[in-house]
Amino acid sequence: MVNIPKLKINFEYEKKKKEKPIKISKAHTLNLSQVRSIVLLILIGLFIYFSYVLILANATAHKNKTLQQTVATLNQRINQENAGTTSYNPLVDQYMTQFLKVYYSPSSGDSDARTRQLTQYLASNLTLPSTDKNTDLKLGSSTLNGIFTVDTVKTAQYNLTVEVNKKQSQLTVNIPYQQDNEKLTVTGLPYVANPINSISHVGQSRLANTGKTLNSEKTTTKVTKFTKQFAQKYVSSPTKDMAFLMTDPVGLDGAVDFVSVDDSTIKVAGTSKRPIVTATMTVKVHDSDMTQVQNIRLYLKQQASTYFVTKFIQA
Repeated sequence: MVNIPKLKINFEYEKKKKEKPIKISKAHTLNLSQVRSIVLLILIGLFIYFSYVLILANATAHKNKTLQQTVATLNQRINQENAGTTSYNPLVDQYMTQFLKVYYSPSSGDSDARTRQLTQYLASNLTLPSTDKNTDLKLGSSTLNGIFTVDTVKTAQYNLTVEVNKKQSQLTVNIPYQQDNEKLTVTGLPYVANPINSISHVGQSRLANTGKTLNSEKTTTKVTKFTKQFAQKYVSSPTKDMAFLMTDPVGLDGAVDFVSVDDSTIKVAGTSKRPIVTATMTVKVHDSDMTQVQNIRLYLKQQASTYFVTKFIQA
């Protein structure tokens, strides 16, 4: 029995099987709508990210501002604490004692010699007022109350006993100064003051610069009148009464007698609404011939038809 036809059939089947076409899977493609959705998601993600970064930056800036305010508050508290902290420095005491002996010494003999001596102690831009005409002065004693720092300005306070025409008088004065190691300089003339305590107000800066002179005659006239009234009120009134005229009220409460404000020394700068006036004021110790000349500066703010003192400095 012959099997050849069967082999032929198997061969043809295998051939057909091999010739069967191969199916190729379709490539994955994105339509325009899908692309837009992906881009939109990316943009939303970027927006959220940058919003988060901006929030962090704002939070950091706010934190830095808060820290700066905290530091400023702490510095202010430190200055206030220092303002009432009595300290002793033998170098300052020795220097100031010598200065006071020259300053409160007889000027009737040789005033030029006294001026030359004082020049060694005073700052280069600080000169004696022409109204400093004390005669027959003699310093009896000087006692250091303390050394204070207010807004970085060192101030030594002394109780003085001064003899004028053989009659003794007592007064308290502040002396602004600067120190660099063992070198000291008096940066402001001694001025009459109440004994300093933890809330006392001491001059915050020196009076070297007055700024550009204000050319408004109307404002200058008003400021001059107010300055004279203020000086008289300051000398005669207690601190509480000065609250109506000043941001940081202070008053001598009649510790000395008011004599005058020298018109020739009045200089007005600043603006019409916020003028700055510098002047020389003279006071007199009770029941004596002793006068004290001191410089003042008022930072003013216009208030209706008058002015309010936002800052008061003496030197």
